[in-house]
Amino acid sequence: MGKDGKMKIGIFYLDGVKIKKTAEELANFFRKRNIKVFINEKLRSAKPDKDSIIISLGGDGTFLKASHLGIEMNVPVLGINLGNLGFLTDVEARDVFNATDELLKGNFFIEKRAVLKGLKLGEGGKEDTFFAVNDFVLVRSIRERMMFAEIFVNGMRAGKFRSDGIVIATPTGSTAYALSLGAPIITPSASVYELVFIAPHKLSARPIIFSGEDHLSLRILSKEPVSFQRDGEEIFKLKMFDRVTFEKANRELRVVHLKKKNFFDVLNKKFGWGE
Repeated sequence: MGKDGKMKIGIFYLDGVKIKKTAEELANFFRKRNIKVFINEKLRSAKPDKDSIIISLGGDGTFLKASHLGIEMNVPVLGINLGNLGFLTDVEARDVFNATDELLKGNFFIEKRAVLKGLKLGEGGKEDTFFAVNDFVLVRSIRERMMFAEIFVNGMRAGKFRSDGIVIATPTGSTAYALSLGAPIITPSASVYELVFIAPHKLSARPIIFSGEDHLSLRILSKEPVSFQRDGEEIFKLKMFDRVTFEKANRELRVVHLKKKNFFDVLNKKFGWGE
């Protein structure tokens, strides 16, 4: 792999002198092996081939940003944990160059993860489409005591709910914000997604699991603007009577693993469940 010079490696990282140094060392490692390297903003200019891979250097937040590039470019992503928890990343910092050796030998496999599509219908029929690896989050304005929204499932009205906000999460995102709200953990291979309320007005407003075939729609009834976020970043504000829809995307995130990965081993390690 890469001996013919056709392989392309993307290296993505955020701020940090130490991480930048690691990125430069990695880039030199690949260039010496006749492999083209594209770093950060130059990634979009690369024309990926079947052997291309994006390497994310950092924690889970960096991995999410790299994943959006991977989805857009249809390129798999390898996460190297230079952050803290590193739930999504596959390789620890001490193993960086061992990992790259295995990568070049082709000793890896690719796991496919579901992605959520969010769509907002704007003025004049314009559609704004976004993709989320972890979740979409709608949060009330500071000036509004509660967010008020009407929920529809497959075109049928499910009810009106008041809460501080709503999280719509993928199986990957079920161990992120949704987990802190008391929602269930979903195994990565499950073809479902979930809706979770943030501090709901009614105790009966419980988390809901949807199949990958279900279409979810939210109509905003709050007077003040609602923050619409994708994987931790605000995309825009939603105003009263705006509608957003969600469904499982026809795109996938492809994650590179260097060894067989047991999801429950990861949970045990990160959450300290014990033997």
